[in-house]
Amino acid sequence: MAETLITDPSDRHKLWWVPNALTVGRILVIPIIMAGILALGLRTESVFASFPIVAGVFIAATATDWLDGFLARRWKVVSGFGRMIDPIADKLLVAGCLIALMIVARGDWLFTVPAVAVIFRDVLVSGAREHAALTGKVMPPTKLAKWKTACEMASIAALIVWVFGRASLPIDDMVPSITSAAKMIGLVLLWLAATLSVYTGSLYLRAAVRD
Repeated sequence: MAETLITDPSDRHKLWWVPNALTVGRILVIPIIMAGILALGLRTESVFASFPIVAGVFIAATATDWLDGFLARRWKVVSGFGRMIDPIADKLLVAGCLIALMIVARGDWLFTVPAVAVIFRDVLVSGAREHAALTGKVMPPTKLAKWKTACEMASIAALIVWVFGRASLPIDDMVPSITSAAKMIGLVLLWLAATLSVYTGSLYLRAAVRD
């Protein structure tokens, strides 16, 4: 988000509400993505048990993470609400998808350990940011934190492909190969995201408690 907040309503762009609407929309579609992952992974009957629906909604939600900030800066309609809700929407999207994937993986430690690390880090950093705000400190996102988010989103995308592959009947030899490759790529990226989460989380916590 931009550094300057719009304080005079008369100066606002006529579509000033769109960036915040995109952010809120990202939150509202999280149950759809989770339901789709669970339905595909557990092979249950559901209207959301469709790879195009799950992948399409997830890609759209990920795109709004960039688009809402871009539009807010472009139209100069950055708001306090937008600054507050945008990181919350990102964390809810990641946590929701990781929880669904952990359920599909049935507690496999290769999924659970990095996923729990990411979720715990996000909760702790949110608390650290609130503490910093109360004491007048500014904690802007670091470049490593942005790379962490990129790894999380790419990991979830790959693991959605893995979930779909597990739910599909192997039509030819390529299906198991693609499924295995997607799982491997997804797990590597998830562990990388977890490593960055722990490291950047420690930086945020140290900055929050520093006098």
